[in-house]
Amino acid sequence: MNVLKRMVNRLNFFEKMLLLAGISVTIMGFYYINRLYTGEGHLSWALLQAAFLWLLLLFMIILTDSNESIKEELKEVIEKHVEETKILKEISKEQLAELKVIKQALTKKK
Repeated sequence: MNVLKRMVNRLNFFEKMLLLAGISVTIMGFYYINRLYTGEGHLSWALLQAAFLWLLLLFMIILTDSNESIKEELKEVIEKHVEETKILKEISKEQLAELKVIKQALTKKK
């Protein structure tokens, strides 16, 4: 139960709403498709269309969630990249200063 609590606390508002929408679409879609099948008693085009569209809707919800996760991971990667770029810039400035000192020392020796 603690694992589930930690996982839910880590989700942002959009992911929580998407989770609720996905669960409700899953349950309602299954209910109405089952009701359509039991009402007709046989396989029809309307039933196939409803089932296919329901699966497409579920697939779109899954894709939306994966895109949101990828976006968050890319944000973290970009932030780390910016930090590393700043560090590399400082290192290159230090190396440039050291090279200037070495160049001055060499020119004085001549």
